[in-house]
Amino acid sequence: MNWKRKARRGLALFGHAVGYDSLERPDGKRVRKLWFDPPDSVAIVARTSDELVLIEEYRPRLGKTMLSCPAGRIDPGESFEQAAERELREETGYEAEHVELLETYYPTAGMRKRRGVVFADALTPGTQHLEPGEFIEVRTVPVADAIETVRAGPICGWSLPPLLVAQEEGLL
Repeated sequence: MNWKRKARRGLALFGHAVGYDSLERPDGKRVRKLWFDPPDSVAIVARTSDELVLIEEYRPRLGKTMLSCPAGRIDPGESFEQAAERELREETGYEAEHVELLETYYPTAGMRKRRGVVFADALTPGTQHLEPGEFIEVRTVPVADAIETVRAGPICGWSLPPLLVAQEEGLL
């Protein structure tokens, strides 16, 4: 397909790139497509010997409390693995002796944002280091029940997709 970008307008807004592209479609018609590019992010599938470490957090935009994998944005200069170690420590207090990037993907075709799925094990418990305004409860669930437990509540992109990737890799 032969789409042509004729112009791009964008700006930084609250640390995110937002804007629109003026495009010419293959039939010659011009259209504008909005875009929003937040930073890349990471979801962590954190496993003790027989449990997964999940978090429970209220999501204001949805008006729901959701159970998910620990997750967060990748800071400039960080790898997916480094961000996973930091986010796991901040949100749960756990330190991982081993982390492994399992997959990267685009959670939606409308953004250039990538999401990484990192598996973390050999965990040592510690104290949460939440950012101001974060209110996160740590939950552990048996590995065998994790997917069913997550599916029982509202599902978000931080919960089921990372667990399915880990299951496919034989880690659950």
